[in-house]
Amino acid sequence: MRNTDRNIALVLICLTTIAALFASVFAATVPVVGEAPKLEHGTSLAVKDSCFACHSVIEGTSVVFKDDVHYHNAIGCAACHGGDPKEDDQNLSMSAKRGFKIRVTRQATPEYCGRCHRNARIMRKVKPQARVDQLASYRTSVHAKGLAAGHIGSAECVDCHGVHNIRAVSDPLSPAHPRHIAETCAKCHAATADLFRKSPHGPVFTSQVMPGCTACHASHGTQPASRAMLTGKKAVCTNCHDPGSAGAKAAAEIARLMARLETTGRGSKDILARARSAIHTFNTAAIKRAAEPALAENESARK
Repeated sequence: MRNTDRNIALVLICLTTIAALFASVFAATVPVVGEAPKLEHGTSLAVKDSCFACHSVIEGTSVVFKDDVHYHNAIGCAACHGGDPKEDDQNLSMSAKRGFKIRVTRQATPEYCGRCHRNARIMRKVKPQARVDQLASYRTSVHAKGLAAGHIGSAECVDCHGVHNIRAVSDPLSPAHPRHIAETCAKCHAATADLFRKSPHGPVFTSQVMPGCTACHASHGTQPASRAMLTGKKAVCTNCHDPGSAGAKAAAEIARLMARLETTGRGSKDILARARSAIHTFNTAAIKRAAEPALAENESARK
C-alpha cells in the first residue's frame, strides 16, 4: 500500500512539473517581426536563456556578447533574433512559431535596429537621454542612399558599432568613440583617413579626443563632400576657425579651386575625386597638384 501511494505521489509530481513547464513556455513573450520587442528592462540575464548558453559553445557569440551594451541592460538574444530562450529544444526555440527570425540583410539592418532606437518608450527605460532620431538622420545620409541604390558595401549600423560586442559610444573601446572614429571610417575610406591622420588636423583631433571624420561629415546623417562645407553660413570650418583666420582663408581658397575643377566636364570625374580626397590634407598646394591635370586640360580647351 505504501509503494502504491509513493508511485501515485511521484506521478502527480511529474504531471505538475510538466504542466508548469508548458505554462512557462506558452506564457513567454515572443517578439513579432517588424515590431519593437517588449523589453523588461532591469531584469537579469541570470534567468534561463538557452540561446546564450548554447552559443557560448557554438561560434562563441555569447562570450563577446558579455561586453555588449545590450547585455548590460538585460537585453538578451531573443530581443533581436526572436525565438524562445526558455526552450531547450533547438528545433522549437528557433522555430517560426516561436518568433525566430532569419539573419537580417544589410539593407534591412537600419530599420531593424530602429525598431528600438527610434522608440522613445523603450529608450527611456534603457537610456533616458538617448536620441531617438538617429534612424531618421541616417535615412538622409550618403550611406543610406547607397544601400537603397543596391550598393551593399555602403555603411550601416553594424559597420560602425559592431554586432554582438556593441559598446556605448562613450566607452573608449567602442569603434564609434571619438578616439577611434578615423580608424573606423578607414575600414572603407583608408586612403582618405590616412591623409587626415597626417594632416595638421590629425594630431589636434587626437590630442583633444575629437571625432575626426564625423566632426565635418556628421555621424548618422553623413553627407558627401561639398563646397558648402568649406565656406558659407553652414560651413563646418567655421565651427573651429574664426572669419579672417588662416584656416578660414585656406578653406575659401580650397573652395574656389574646387569650383574651378567642378566645371571641367565628365572626363575629369576621377581627378575631381582625387582632389576631394586631397582636401583632407588641408594643404592647398597638395590639392592643386591633384587638380592640375584637369585644370590644365580645361585651360587648353578654352584656347
